[in-house]
Amino acid sequence: MNVLLNRCVRAYLRHFPITEGKSLLLSAAKPYIRPRDAIQIGPTRHAFSLRLNLDNPEHERIYFYGEHDERYEIALLRKLIRPDMVCWDIGANIGFFTCLFASLTGPGGQVVAFEPLSATRAMLLENLALNRLSNVQVLPVAIGSEDGNARIYFHDAQLGEGTASIYPANEKQDSEEISLVRIDTIAADLPAPDFVKIDVEGAQEDVWRGGARFFSEKAPMLMAELRESADPTVIGTLERRIRGHGYRVFEILKRGHVREIQDVTKSRKRNFMLAKPGTEALERLLRLAA
Repeated sequence: MNVLLNRCVRAYLRHFPITEGKSLLLSAAKPYIRPRDAIQIGPTRHAFSLRLNLDNPEHERIYFYGEHDERYEIALLRKLIRPDMVCWDIGANIGFFTCLFASLTGPGGQVVAFEPLSATRAMLLENLALNRLSNVQVLPVAIGSEDGNARIYFHDAQLGEGTASIYPANEKQDSEEISLVRIDTIAADLPAPDFVKIDVEGAQEDVWRGGARFFSEKAPMLMAELRESADPTVIGTLERRIRGHGYRVFEILKRGHVREIQDVTKSRKRNFMLAKPGTEALERLLRLAA
């Protein structure tokens, strides 16, 4: 690996404001600058570092760009997450968003990270220790529609994949038994959240069914992936459930802005912001509306 070229290219990818041509530059330079050892510590643009496996394309992108590919979401969250808030990260993976929340909420804040897959959870814990983040509680459970056990399916546990799911993509996937718990079961034992991120790879409907009382009685701001399915009927059923709890739905736009929408099936976005009328969360989103 050419260390100097590695540093120059990574600095350019991270800091040069014009994005056109960056992917072509990285593609041409990668054979010369990618480390031989796939396991690397990668500083991000957000004052924390992550232990990454560069054999995972998502991790490789973070290593070179210092940023998650959901950069519009991150720009918005940096405007919304404040010191001393309580954040839940449902589907924490290796901890990019967990570390972001912990950094933004500061020592007076609290973060609860839910990660059921044991190998991925070990990477999450390593990343919390790497950044000396002591305001995070990690729970080894998946959030679902019932309490009990389930199997979670994945391709390669050592990659820290963000696609592990209780719903198998095919019969050849590896799996692991995990604990499953409803939000309505566990919420009373946890600090009440101001903000919740939900990214559960096909189990969104399960999360909302298992948290029916919580979502009806509480009003945290949420960021949720609502277009996990390509089936508009599935998306529509989930949206009706969410709106039935009183939530309004916003698309995430560039530069930390949002736009309220009335039909998720007509949107091309993947993640959406949710907030209830009469809350400060909704007022803050409306102030960011394009």
